[in-house]
Amino acid sequence: MAHPRLLWAGVALLTVAVGLAQFGGGAGFERNPNGKALIETYEIIQEQYLKPIDPKKADELLQGGISGVVGALDDPFTSYSPPRNAHIREEDVRGEFFGIGVQISPANPDGTGAKIVNVFRGGPAFSAGIKTGDVIVEVDGENVSELPLFDIVAKIRGPKDTKVSIGVQRKGVSAVLRFEIVRRKIEIVSVSKTMLPDNVGYVAIETFLNVKVIEQLRQAVADLKRQGATRLVLDLRDNGGGLLDQGCQVADAFLKRGVIVYTRDRRSTRAYCEASPRTIWNGEMVVLVNGSSASASEIVAGALQDTGRAQVVGEQTFGKGVGQNVFTLANGGELTLVTFEWLTPKKRSIHEQGITPDVKVRDNRFPTPLAFEGLGAEPGAEVTLSTGGKTFTTTADEEGKFSFSEELPPRALSDVQGEAKVDVANDAILKKALELLGAR
Repeated sequence: MAHPRLLWAGVALLTVAVGLAQFGGGAGFERNPNGKALIETYEIIQEQYLKPIDPKKADELLQGGISGVVGALDDPFTSYSPPRNAHIREEDVRGEFFGIGVQISPANPDGTGAKIVNVFRGGPAFSAGIKTGDVIVEVDGENVSELPLFDIVAKIRGPKDTKVSIGVQRKGVSAVLRFEIVRRKIEIVSVSKTMLPDNVGYVAIETFLNVKVIEQLRQAVADLKRQGATRLVLDLRDNGGGLLDQGCQVADAFLKRGVIVYTRDRRSTRAYCEASPRTIWNGEMVVLVNGSSASASEIVAGALQDTGRAQVVGEQTFGKGVGQNVFTLANGGELTLVTFEWLTPKKRSIHEQGITPDVKVRDNRFPTPLAFEGLGAEPGAEVTLSTGGKTFTTTADEEGKFSFSEELPPRALSDVQGEAKVDVANDAILKKALELLGAR
């Protein structure tokens, strides 16, 4: 039996190589009429379908079968990742890869395409002239504008010192701009920091899906101390979680004793990790959360709240109180399976409930974009909507349907990894945290 390699919580990662016989289920699968029917279906298609099934299509059929089995659980936190996606996630967990030095998000509502949301200063893309807001439409001459984001990432990354051609569409420029870029080692920096007024240090953790989070946090807090920080803000907003071990170590960095998190599976409840006497910060601190703070973020916030170590400020958190084991399958893909739930030091289950902040404040940093649909207009007619001091115009389609949508400017991100960009004047949660810390 293979042994655990990593633990995520909200992705609690236990990577093992598996086979049906390993769980004593191979014969059981074939004895089950539906299991036998699944095998028969595949074999009949292979042998009898009108057109020959090539190896690539055969793989797609089998992967579709895996996805169907997993999907039938109807569990949003259980999933199957094909081999190419698993490889990308492995690189992200390690905290480094060979690429061009950009952050991207889907360009289209269906999760396809790639829009650049940040270009890291000094990286290959920055030196080449790629800009935030560019939409990637080509990689090595191939149109990728409608490919899944994972597939685009896989094409952009590659071996060290190899070249990749990136074609982008830039606002205000009609032609596709093409850049030839040499891939370099890119380190994923998940922790950023800055000094705020009145000797308040600010540190934000973007994700726990990186084995280097605790190392980066220690360095960030040490830097803030050298700059004179006497109070601390720990920002976990928009942090969807990641490695359970990293969440435990982050909480441990601020606690001297006690259980940090319990785990409960089919068989038992046990203390998963406990605090050690050594800490990186003993002063006053406040933790910031919002509705997108989940899993490992909630473990940290829950531990610091239950022990009275810090006040939690912001919005009700997401409420992801389950963890998954990630199993590496024979084809290199990964099965992410919910196998346990976790509890706070006071044995609170927060699944589908979340952490309730000590001080509730709405996150006002990002306004909700306008999204409105209607019908009943004359086909082809111009429709105007005025709201909030803004006017939007669109044209009804041939069925008289129309829609309005607003594209908000991209979130302001620092182009220097590890340096945080904050706007205290327009951040109600951060402003309240500073008030609680006695800062002006």
